[in-house]
Amino acid sequence: MVFGAGFSWFHLIPGVSDDSLLPSVFGFEGSHETHVLMGAWFACGLTLFFALLGRMGLERARRRNGIERYFADDKLTVRNTAEIFVSGIKGMMGDVLDARDVRLFIAAIGGMFLYILLSNFMGLAPGFLPPTDKMSNNAAMALCSFLIFMTVGLGRDPISFLKHLAGPVLLLIPLIFAIELLGLFLRPVTLSFRLAGNMFGDHAVFGVMCELMNNVHPTLGWMIPIPALFLALGLVVSFIQAFVFSLLSTIYIGLSVPHHDHDDH
Repeated sequence: MVFGAGFSWFHLIPGVSDDSLLPSVFGFEGSHETHVLMGAWFACGLTLFFALLGRMGLERARRRNGIERYFADDKLTVRNTAEIFVSGIKGMMGDVLDARDVRLFIAAIGGMFLYILLSNFMGLAPGFLPPTDKMSNNAAMALCSFLIFMTVGLGRDPISFLKHLAGPVLLLIPLIFAIELLGLFLRPVTLSFRLAGNMFGDHAVFGVMCELMNNVHPTLGWMIPIPALFLALGLVVSFIQAFVFSLLSTIYIGLSVPHHDHDDH
C-alpha cells in the first residue's frame, strides 16, 4: 500500500476510491471527492460526540446536591472543556451581538467553529485529509452562513435591511445598492476561498515535510513525527482559520440585524 499525499484512510472503504459508494444523483460519481464527504461526516460525528459527552457531564453535575452542581470538575473533563469552549464562543459573539442573539445563534456559530477546527486537525493526523481544503465543503458551510444572515436581515426588518443596502444618499441609491448587493453575495465566496486556500497551503507544507521524511526512511517515513515547529504551526493555523470563519459569520449576522441607522433619511 502506498501512502501518498492524496491518501486517506477513507479510501480503504469499498466504493470510495472509484466514487461508486454514493449514487450518481449526488454528483460524486467520477469526481474523486467521495472521501471529502466521508471526512466531513467523520468531523460531524466527532462534533456531535463531543457535544453529547459534554451534555452528559453537565447532567451528572446537575444531579449533585446543593451548590456543588455549579462547581467545576476536579480535573480537565469533557464537561469542563465544553464549558470553556462555550464561554469562549459566547465572549466572541458578545462583542458583536446582543445577549438575545448570542443565545439564538451560538449553536450555529459554535457548531461551525468546532466542525472546522476538527476538520483542520484531521490534516495533522497521518492518513487523513482535511475536508476544509476543498471548495465544495467550504462552499456548503459558507452557504449556511449566508442563509443565516440573509434570513436575519430579511426576516426581522426587510425594509430597514434594504434601506441600509441602498445607503443614505438618494442620488447614489442605484450605485450603492448594486455594490452592497454584490458584496452580500461575495461574502460566502470569500469565506470559502479564504478557508480553502489557507488549509490547502498548510496541508501542502505538511505534505512536503512528509515527503522529506519519506526520503529519509522510505518504509517508515510516513510514521516519523513531523517536527514540532511545523506541528505547532499547523495547530495555530487550524485554530485561527476556524476562529476567522466563525467571527466573520458572526459579524455578518450583526450587520444584518436592524440598526435603524437610515430611518431618518
